[in-house]
Amino acid sequence: RRFSTDRQNNNESYLPHGVHRQSDFFGEAITFVNAIDESLITSIDKSMQIPCSNQNTAAQHDIAKAVESFDGMALCIVSRGASNLHTGNDGDGPDAKAMHSSAMTWSELLRCASVWNDGNGQSTSPMLAVAAVAPLLAQGGKDYVHRIDKLLSATQSPTPGTPPSLWKIANHAASFRDAFVSGTNDDIATPLLTPRERFHLHALSMLIQNNHRCAMGAYLRLLELYPGDLLGLSLALDVAYSLGDGEAARAAATNVSTYWSERDGGTLRLHPAQSGQTLASSLVAVGLSSSSALSRAATAETLVEMAISRDPDGAGGTSVWALSNILGSEGRSSEMVSRLAGFDGTQLYQNCGFLNFHTRMAGYGGIALLDRRGAASERSALRLYDGFAYLLDYSGNNAQGINNGGEEVVLRDMRVPRSVVRDAVGSIFSGWFGNDDAKEKENDPSLQNQDTVQRKGQKPRTLEDTLCWLPPSPILLTQATSLLFRLTLVDGVSQSDHRWVDLKAAWKYSLEMENEANTQKPFEFMPMALLASSLLLDPETLHHEQFPLQLEIAMQGLNKMGKLLKLGQSQDRTSTTASEWNEVMRDLAQARDSCQRWEMPDGMESTTYSPTRSGDRNSKSNPKYPIGWDFDVRQFLEHGLCYAAVQVGDYESLCLARAICSEGTTLRQNCPELWWRYSVVLDMLGDEVAAENARAASVSLGSGEGGSTN
Repeated sequence: RRFSTDRQNNNESYLPHGVHRQSDFFGEAITFVNAIDESLITSIDKSMQIPCSNQNTAAQHDIAKAVESFDGMALCIVSRGASNLHTGNDGDGPDAKAMHSSAMTWSELLRCASVWNDGNGQSTSPMLAVAAVAPLLAQGGKDYVHRIDKLLSATQSPTPGTPPSLWKIANHAASFRDAFVSGTNDDIATPLLTPRERFHLHALSMLIQNNHRCAMGAYLRLLELYPGDLLGLSLALDVAYSLGDGEAARAAATNVSTYWSERDGGTLRLHPAQSGQTLASSLVAVGLSSSSALSRAATAETLVEMAISRDPDGAGGTSVWALSNILGSEGRSSEMVSRLAGFDGTQLYQNCGFLNFHTRMAGYGGIALLDRRGAASERSALRLYDGFAYLLDYSGNNAQGINNGGEEVVLRDMRVPRSVVRDAVGSIFSGWFGNDDAKEKENDPSLQNQDTVQRKGQKPRTLEDTLCWLPPSPILLTQATSLLFRLTLVDGVSQSDHRWVDLKAAWKYSLEMENEANTQKPFEFMPMALLASSLLLDPETLHHEQFPLQLEIAMQGLNKMGKLLKLGQSQDRTSTTASEWNEVMRDLAQARDSCQRWEMPDGMESTTYSPTRSGDRNSKSNPKYPIGWDFDVRQFLEHGLCYAAVQVGDYESLCLARAICSEGTTLRQNCPELWWRYSVVLDMLGDEVAAENARAASVSLGSGEGGSTN
């Protein structure tokens, strides 16, 4: 039998009429409440319930169908769309096929969740709402959920009434987090939900408020008590990534790692592995790889290789995510290119279309190509970046789409992909073999325009349409900015390239989608999004609350750098002064050293030395504020700092760049780009022999070799 980590008995004998419990795919309990006497339930937070006009019948409360949809969605979330019960249509290419397959699974669950959590009465099934909304809140925040709800409001409702609302579903479910129910003995009230469900709902209620830090605490506590909860582990990693907290991700992974290794047949492998063990191994590897500690990376790589060998289709996506951090922490760029940008590697995550996960992994592949520094690496990396550009284009989040009305207008005509039907393929040979269907279509004008009419959007959009073609989340925009920034620093694209214009428009559009009642900006909860967007937008417009000094200085430095590079501006780059770049360099150096860097006010001749801004807020109370996972932060702070130091060009600045490159070549000695950058700095310092040796090391590791991955 499957192990159940939920300690509350699933036996319904002690529950009042109308409360039912079923086990999901992993053996965990799911509670369904329907047609129960309202007087038996207490402590419901009715302030969170938002009534809707839908009147659901008893026949629509199908528990078996709801459990089936939950199982499918849970597998989709945990595998990032790879383990899917549906196969999407391939008419718009493999990327759209992956998104379509996840959209079908998601829409099935959303229909069930909207029936059970409609804001009316006492019916609920909270775990359906958790699976439907929590991943979106974890990665995009509440303003992103409101954006999706606006698109859903224009869809065709699956039942009479208004279309489902993610926001209403989440609030209704969260209102039951502390509900109690009276059983056969009226004097004894017990929690309506199991402890595991209550922890999930407390985390959901925090995510609804964009309080990801408190939600992370709830998930860590959940995993301590219920280490077999793969959905909880997946959501914890998503929240930890949004917070940029690698230590929280590590804690989530280590809380459950031994539990799942025990379920892998035991130490002597005498028992069959438990369902989901391979997926668990890959998720644990993600948590262990979140920081650059080499001992963790070695352990994570062992887990990843085992997961890929056993189940490359199901665990491939999360395994590649872990590998991007593992290989990046050791500078193994050639292997990273093979895993993320080569044909064989892309097969592992090509089907992971849930929340555009495959696009994110392709972005990491582009960074790997730049680190590999092979022949035509800039062109190949730019091709991978265009996956982000395609997303901005179809969603109306580029400059042209926003001018045409934004995503609500542009996405109106987007439909789920259509399969490559027989006559579409056969039309190539229709002249040779006389395909009757093709001739009929050619002679009938109504059939000729059939595809065009369906694309024009004469029928209302469905849930699948909306959930297939999603607008970009803050995480996607962050990773797009990271790759384009790296491309710009190596002259792969111009600072006035239209891609920068589109990316700036997308960030600005996301910022303008702020809810009027908000006390936070849309992506204020995500430090990496603030860091990336500050390249293009004024940092003062990105947040309401006061931040720790380290993040604020990093944002200021990148914003100054974006202005000097004139990113997203049509005019050519003007001449800049060393003093301007020196400000950028000092800000980024302060942020990288956690605001503990000592400065010499008068340069090398200074007689005083002091730790800059040492007495400012939060520098002592939180000296190491998490901004992002190591691999992601490095793309901005390390590369931006070295570029700025080279632009300054004086001895002190070049010594700083040399120290940064020295650290990199020590910890990531297999990276050709690092050795090449080191050689440039040494040349400017006049150390010609060492510079030549560094160039030779770069070439020996593969710099300039190989062809394009196109």
